[in-house]
Amino acid sequence: MKKFVFLFTTTLISTTLFGQDATPQQQAPPTEFTVNKEQELTDFLVISCEGKTKEELYKKTMEWISKTYNNPSEVVKAQVENDYIRFQGISKKEYCFKNMITVCEDIKYQIEISFKEGKYKFDVLELQSGSKDKYGLTSWNDIKFKKSWMYFKGNGEIRDMYKDTMPKIANYFNALQKSLNDYIYNKNETARNNEW
Repeated sequence: MKKFVFLFTTTLISTTLFGQDATPQQQAPPTEFTVNKEQELTDFLVISCEGKTKEELYKKTMEWISKTYNNPSEVVKAQVENDYIRFQGISKKEYCFKNMITVCEDIKYQIEISFKEGKYKFDVLELQSGSKDKYGLTSWNDIKFKKSWMYFKGNGEIRDMYKDTMPKIANYFNALQKSLNDYIYNKNETARNNEW
């Protein structure tokens, strides 16, 4: 009996100590954009599209850009067929902050969408805010949230004047990505208008 207890205890201890994976588990990529002190805006999203080829995804994304932006030929900055598309957009009054009064500026962004079988990567490469000067010219400045005293207090909390800005920008890119995904699956009005 003592041998059995000893053998059982030894087996249990060795399984507990040595039975762990040698390689750490990878975390799944996020499914939506957020903004925080450590990471800035989420690096990118990987969106699963079961049953869709990279050729289909590329074609649908090009169609979506053509229907979403007024001048698609000016918006698309680079592309390699069935591999990736890089485009630039501007959205009015997305970057707001409160300093006695609420001031809102436009944002300019550059996004790269890369394609693989059954999925695409939606990556915000550049993000800038722009304000017009007295001559009506817009000057663009990079938005850098990462570990910035401008946006975050010493304890990591978002400063009051930017509390609405960060979720608003993250939500803008979440809505943009969702619009593309809905278009790929013919779930939005723009895509359904193609079927007549």
